[in-house]
Formats: sequence, C-alpha cells, structure tokens
Amino acid sequence: MTSNNTLSFSILSSHCWVDAAYIEGKSPASDTLLSADFNPIELKQIPAIKRRRLNGISKMAMHSSLKCLEKASVDPSSVITVFASQHGELNRTVSIVDDMVNNQEVSPKDFSLSVHNAALGLFSIFNKNKHPGTSIAANTNTFGYGLIEALNLLHRFPDCLVLLTCFDSQVNPPFQSLQSALHPSHSYSLLLSAPDSQQYISMKFNKFEKRTYPELPLELQFFNFLQNDVSSTTIRSEDTDWEFTKHAL
Repeated sequence: MTSNNTLSFSILSSHCWVDAAYIEGKSPASDTLLSADFNPIELKQIPAIKRRRLNGISKMAMHSSLKCLEKASVDPSSVITVFASQHGELNRTVSIVDDMVNNQEVSPKDFSLSVHNAALGLFSIFNKNKHPGTSIAANTNTFGYGLIEALNLLHRFPDCLVLLTCFDSQVNPPFQSLQSALHPSHSYSLLLSAPDSQQYISMKFNKFEKRTYPELPLELQFFNFLQNDVSSTTIRSEDTDWEFTKHAL
C-alpha cells in the first residue's frame, strides 16, 4: 500500500534521551546517536512527592518531553500531546504477574499505572494540561503512526502545537527472548507545528511484505536522519518504508 498524500510538518525543538549502556564500546565517529542525551534523569522540575509516582519508562517520557518544551520556551500545559510506545508498561505488568504467581502482594501503585496511557496521564496531571492527548501503539511502526496522529491533530487544531513523545524500555525476560533485536531504553520528543514556508519536513510511506527486524526503532533512525547532513532518507520497520525529506529555502 502507498500513502495517497505527502504529509508535511515543522519541528520547533526536540530532545532525545538514550540509556547510557548503549554507548559502551562505541565512538562518536561511528554513530550519530551518540549526540543524544545520556545523562541520568533528575526531573528537578517535578516535586519529589510526585516524582515517586514515576517509574523508569514514565520518567524517560517526562524527561524528554519537558526538555523538548524547555528548549522552545513552551508551557507544558499549552500543548496537545501524543505519547507513542510499542511496549508501554510491559515490564511493570510482568512484575505484577510475577508477584501474583508467587503469592506476593501487588503494589497498588504498580497496578494503577500498568496501563498503556500511564505516562501520558501523568504528564497531563503533573503539568495541568487539559488539551487533547493520544496514546499510540503500532508494533515497529509506532513512531510513524504516532507522527501521523500528531499531524492529524495539527490539521484539526492549526493554531496549536503538538508534542510527540516516542519511548520504550528494553524488554525484560521472559518476553526479551521473543524480540528479534534488543533496542536501548530511550525517549524521543518532538515539538511539531504546521509546516513553515521556509523550513519543513515532508513524509510518505509504503507498505511491503515483512522483512528483517530493524536494528534501531524508527524514532532513533529518524533522530539520526536529523543529525546527518542528508536531505532525504528512507527508514524501515518490519513492513513499511517511511520516506522523509528536508526542505529549506
């Protein structure tokens, strides 16, 4: 299947956080992903009593989201949000099931936050954001369909900005063995607007039969594209080519 239209958008700011374990044994010359943020997450913007409600994956999403908005001096309460995650709270859910199997008491906090939109809900609550928000999961196409949802929201609300945050933790056992490739824990946020006449990115996508699982998730491939001095690229999931082109006058 081929997309009928080319979609366009502008990026006002971005922030990419990646687990520091990823850079072990790598040199900056070998991987543009090394320009990402590998620092420990602190979240000093959030009171300690609230930070305790955040686990690893929601901390990652909150961190990259707030950093992205800070770079553009945008109030977190003012944006429409799209949070996209292939696996979501899978690791937390597995931990709950393990506790049940071992006749251990299940943590009320873990139980209440073991849903896919937990990170989005916490972002909206902590930042008093009352604008529309969407939680997306689409297998290896999660970033692509999260981006399409963000552009749909920009079309519906042309005067608003949309924050797209795509994040995932490395999958733990027992489901780790089912992964064709183990991706680093990461969170990538983009602040999007309707396309600027001077500088924007266009995209389209094409479906095909399944092929080899990508070495990096789409969002980190897209991050590398933005860092590289190339005008266009095609990044691949299991079953889709996503084509991106940079435009600047």
